[in-house]
Amino acid sequence: MEQYSKKRVIVSFPTHPFYFMFYLVLLIPLGLLAPSVFSFLTFLFGFNTRASVVLGFMMFLFSLVLSPINIVLKEYMAGGYTINFQRKYVFFYGIPVPIVMPVIVARKIVVAINVGGALIPLMISSIILCNLFIKDLGFFVTALLVILMTTITSYLSAKAIPGVGIAVPGLVPPLTAVITTLLLINNPIYSVPIAYVGGVLGSLIGADILRLKKEFYKFINVYGSSFLSIGGAGTFDGIYLSGILAAALALIFSK
Repeated sequence: MEQYSKKRVIVSFPTHPFYFMFYLVLLIPLGLLAPSVFSFLTFLFGFNTRASVVLGFMMFLFSLVLSPINIVLKEYMAGGYTINFQRKYVFFYGIPVPIVMPVIVARKIVVAINVGGALIPLMISSIILCNLFIKDLGFFVTALLVILMTTITSYLSAKAIPGVGIAVPGLVPPLTAVITTLLLINNPIYSVPIAYVGGVLGSLIGADILRLKKEFYKFINVYGSSFLSIGGAGTFDGIYLSGILAAALALIFSK
């Protein structure tokens, strides 16, 4: 993972081949489903079908393009020093050759929020919740129940990983959101946005907030320097994928 820091913004790019295979296998099908999924989400906003599909695709595209951008929220000095390994380049006959060098740095914890993987899904979820509250209080309460169940399962299944942050099994939040939603309602017009909101907010609250709060002492006292990005460090994590997967599954199984 290459990271470049400038002021309060960190731009992170995934470099492991796994991530490119991940994008190819999972995100391309999701990209094809995204217009249909987001058209159900934006239907609540009062847009017509064509505008909803276009807006849905733009939401997916912006999340993808802005996923490397992380906004730093807080830095904590953990005390002492640790050894980090940084990739540098030396030029051999004009050809850059990567080398990894150990660097002694002060131990610190950087907490950031990802724009594409957290801020955009949170913005969409907030608008959906407001529209549900205005249009139908019953569906709003249903959304809160789905968020609660997804929060519980995300919290119980999440764990702290040194140098990574809080990780949660990728299918736990979306499956919980979908199953809970379909047990309560079976109307795609509302089940899709409710499953999306449940996947996004349940994953955020359960894993990235509650579990991080409980395990934060480990990053301060046990682990070395850490970059903790809510919503992913250069790639989509549980928040974005939970939302879009939950919405896609709800769209498929509610028909």
